[in-house]
Order: sequence, then C-alpha cells, then structure tokens
Amino acid sequence: MSVLKIDIDVKFDEGWFGYWIETRKIMLESLGFKVLRVFSHETKKGVNFFFHIKPDCDNELINMLQFLLGDDHTRVKINAWRITRGIKHWNKIFDRKLWRKNQKVIECWYCGNKIPLIGVEHGKDR
Repeated sequence: MSVLKIDIDVKFDEGWFGYWIETRKIMLESLGFKVLRVFSHETKKGVNFFFHIKPDCDNELINMLQFLLGDDHTRVKINAWRITRGIKHWNKIFDRKLWRKNQKVIECWYCGNKIPLIGVEHGKDR
C-alpha cells in the first residue's frame, strides 16, 4: 500500500469535497490503482487529503500521482528535489511555510537541522 498526500491550500465549499474526492478516485482507478480509503484534515489554509492506494508505488510515481491529483506545486517541486537527493522521509505535509524567496537554508521541522539549498533557485528549474 502507498499513501498519496495532497495539500490543497484553498478553502472551498464543503459540498465540493465529495465531488473532488470522487473525481480523484476515478482518475486513480483509470490508471490501474485501487483506492482503499481516503482521509482528510482541515488546515488553516485549506485541506490535506490522504489517499491509501494499491499497488505499492516507487517515490517518483507517488510524487507524480500527487501532482496529478492537485497537490501544491511548490511541494511537488521540493519533493522531487528530496527524492533525487535520497532523503528517506521526503513526503511530508507541513503546517508552516518552509520555502522563502532567496532563502539559502531551510530548517527541518522534525529535528531542527539546517538543510542547505545548494543549487536550488526559487522559481527556476535546474
């Protein structure tokens, strides 16, 4: 089983939730995945969704599926950076902003370590 974590940074009408979730399930099923369950968690800025799916997926595929399901684009880009650098726990949902324009270092929310953003420019792909 794999867990897809979708960060939606907008508040929308609660009546839309059912339609949004059903369209995501249809998309995943059309790609050959089985949705086992879906959880949601309201945040200050929006909602986080957690889709439990089968079969298991590799990290690159999880990140791509999260993008297709509507995950925050900056989070997808940061996750791709973490995957290529071999960070084990790359798929985090954060409740506070870590990325700031012209920032050279981010602080790990879990352990407090400083992580240098070497070769990463805000708004530019490398």
